[in-house]
Amino acid sequence: MKIVKTHIACLWSFLVSLAGGLMLAWWEYEYHPTNRQLWMVPFGLILFATPLIIWFAIFVSNICSFTDDVRTPDHGSVDHDPEKMMKQVISTSH
Repeated sequence: MKIVKTHIACLWSFLVSLAGGLMLAWWEYEYHPTNRQLWMVPFGLILFATPLIIWFAIFVSNICSFTDDVRTPDHGSVDHDPEKMMKQVISTSH
């Protein structure tokens, strides 16, 4: 079921990005010579780039997610103090 939801989210993201790209292409073809309908440019860029940025952020956060090495000995939850995490990452890399 989780795979189906992921595929649906990917499909919708692709469709939104495609709509933004098509809007930019239409503006380029129809209105660019006269510089009319300029509202289409930022709107098309937002539609085109937002899904790409979101999926890039999800991809990077999945790659960079911390493992069990960055856990506090107290209660086993992830420590969200950036300085402690950096010190622990640096100490484990050497």
